[in-house]
Amino acid sequence: MVESRTRSPLSPLSPLSPLSSRTSGDRPGPLRRPGRRLWLALAAGATCAATLSGCAVLDGGGADPAATASAEAANSRPTTPVTMGDLVDGKKIPGMLGYGAPVPLSSAGTGTVTGLPAFGDVIGLDGVLYSVDERPVRALHGAVPLWRTLEIGLRGSDVAQLKDSLRALGYDVADDDVFDGKTRAAVVRWQKDRGLERTGSLTASDVAFVPGDIRVGDLRGRVGDAAGGVLYGYTSTALVASASVSATDLARFQDDAALEVGLPDGTRVPGTVQSIGAPTGGDDDGKGSGGGGDDGKVTVVVRLDAPLPEGTSTTSTVDLVVDGEKREGVLSVPVTALLASGDGYAVEKKTAAGTVERVPVELGFFAQGRVEVLGDALAEGDEVVVPS
Repeated sequence: MVESRTRSPLSPLSPLSPLSSRTSGDRPGPLRRPGRRLWLALAAGATCAATLSGCAVLDGGGADPAATASAEAANSRPTTPVTMGDLVDGKKIPGMLGYGAPVPLSSAGTGTVTGLPAFGDVIGLDGVLYSVDERPVRALHGAVPLWRTLEIGLRGSDVAQLKDSLRALGYDVADDDVFDGKTRAAVVRWQKDRGLERTGSLTASDVAFVPGDIRVGDLRGRVGDAAGGVLYGYTSTALVASASVSATDLARFQDDAALEVGLPDGTRVPGTVQSIGAPTGGDDDGKGSGGGGDDGKVTVVVRLDAPLPEGTSTTSTVDLVVDGEKREGVLSVPVTALLASGDGYAVEKKTAAGTVERVPVELGFFAQGRVEVLGDALAEGDEVVVPS
């Protein structure tokens, strides 16, 4: 039976030693003087043991299995490079696509509502807004509502916007705010072209001023209702994105500022802040004048500056992607690479030898899922370990 002994890399009972050749029950044979090659091998083993911990005299030329396994484990861990660049404290604020808040449109005068548009209809200049007693009320463009009968001898902003609409329709009138004889003649021609009584004046039974082309939103009235009530809400014809923004995020928005609108499929389209509404405020009961938990929030409306991808729903949820604080030209790593270490933080850096070492880091600005790292422990291009 061969005697079993545990061999260490530095054991004299190695295959290179004549003392290792012994069987059970045998007496040691006469020692032979080692040859020159053997003495050189023993000297190399002693030198290795003195300088490198774990170094072994090779038996058959193989590498140390433990060291090989350690290097392979280090190489298998996922890493990401340390980068130099800008960090921006961006934020996504949830919103909706739509056409903005509807503005109520009421019918004027007395009588019975005999005609209404359908939901989603677009009504342009000179289009029919509704009919009362089968008399159409047509759309003219302007910000000032029709508050009086427009007739010869008047002047004012309402007259100026009447003349703007007449010119847009091809009638010859001066560019001023005076209802003169030329204006009356143009009104008569307009009435004739539409089969109306040629009075030369206009009342709320003839026209109504709206801000521009409009889109019919929520229908509230019905054919057969008495005139004088709200018929429907209208909006702009331009698709917009809107969101309720908290007071803490409102500083990120400025009138006419550029931003991006994120769509559900990840696409982003450019946009511009079109309006920033007044805060909804809050009452003593905490419900706020706007109600429904929007206490203190502000409605921000964003104009889309590029067409939506084909097939995008006009009622999709979106994100208003806005920027905040920015740091330029900073060294950063993913936040997930950080490890708690004593009183601070560290990262695991991959060395040139393929191993991993833990190095302490000082943290700076956080943004975009990354953190600025200060000091000289890391350099651009270094690989740091991240979770798999």
